[in-house]
Amino acid sequence: MKDAIEKILKEEERAGKILQDAKEEAERIARDAKKEKENIIDRAAIEADDSSHKEKEKSEKRFMSEKENVLKAVREETLAIKERKDKDISEVSKKIFSRIITIED
Repeated sequence: MKDAIEKILKEEERAGKILQDAKEEAERIARDAKKEKENIIDRAAIEADDSSHKEKEKSEKRFMSEKENVLKAVREETLAIKERKDKDISEVSKKIFSRIITIED
C-alpha cells in the first residue's frame, strides 16, 4: 500500500511539474505574442507615417506645379495686356502728335 501511495504522490508531483511547465510555457508564449503584437503595431505606424509623408510630398509637388502654371498664365496675360496698352499709347501719341502738327500749320 505504501508503494501505491508513494507512486501516487510521485505521479502527482510529476503532474504538478508538467502543469507548472505548461503554465510557464503559456506565459512565455503570451509575452512573445504581446511583443510581436507591439512590433507589428510599431511597424504599421512607421509605414503609415512614411506613406503619409510621401503623400504630403506628392501633394506639395502637385500644388507647386499648379502654382507655377497659374503664375505663368498670369505673367503671360499681364504681358499681353501691357503690350496692348503700349500699342494703344503709341497710337494715341501718334494721333496727338499729328493733331499738334496740324494745329501749328
